[in-house]
Amino acid sequence: MKKTKEQRNKATICATVSPWLKTRLEAMVDGKEFSSVSDIVSLACHEFMIRYFSEDGKSIGVKRTKEEE
Repeated sequence: MKKTKEQRNKATICATVSPWLKTRLEAMVDGKEFSSVSDIVSLACHEFMIRYFSEDGKSIGVKRTKEEE
């Protein structure tokens, strides 16, 4: 059964990438390394956030949103 947007608890974003990168990402999905390009992007964003923020949870070079303060 396919889940609706409300059931997935995920937001949709759009991004532009080079044709080379798109081909590489799709090849990773075709090779069964990942289930979707969305999964790769989600993991990449998650890893970026881990690296971008220091261990004490404070941002490095980014102004925090009101919700985060």
